[in-house]
Amino acid sequence: MLVCITVSCSTINKDNKYNIYSGKLLVESSNVEPVSLNIVISLSKLDSIIQLKKPFYGNVLIIEARENKNLNIVPTKNSNPFYIPDTVNRNFKYWLRQCLLSRSFNINELVEGSYFDFTCSRKDNKVNFAISYQENLINGYLIKK
Repeated sequence: MLVCITVSCSTINKDNKYNIYSGKLLVESSNVEPVSLNIVISLSKLDSIIQLKKPFYGNVLIIEARENKNLNIVPTKNSNPFYIPDTVNRNFKYWLRQCLLSRSFNINELVEGSYFDFTCSRKDNKVNFAISYQENLINGYLIKK
């Protein structure tokens, strides 16, 4: 199962300027009940922090995305391990920036025999996004604070 990136409880360098986005996402996968999560993304040029939270549970997953580095996934007691293909791992920071800063963005790449789709559209301060890979779908929105 592919679960996309959220980060939390990381130290933010005060010298970096972060753009903060918050919103909601829905994770759907075959044979599993859909899960609704809150998301907060702190986006900067060099590193970004994604926090996925579930109401009344707290952080579900913390993901750090750094330029030219693999994703750092910090599991919590409320998350299960999952696999992220190398292509996604290598490119996610760039894709995330493009998604949040462009008017529209679309990736459709063959990754390990299945298509990885990542689409975003922005209107004013709201970004709608959808990520699908194999039998997993993540969709939601983010609003710039």
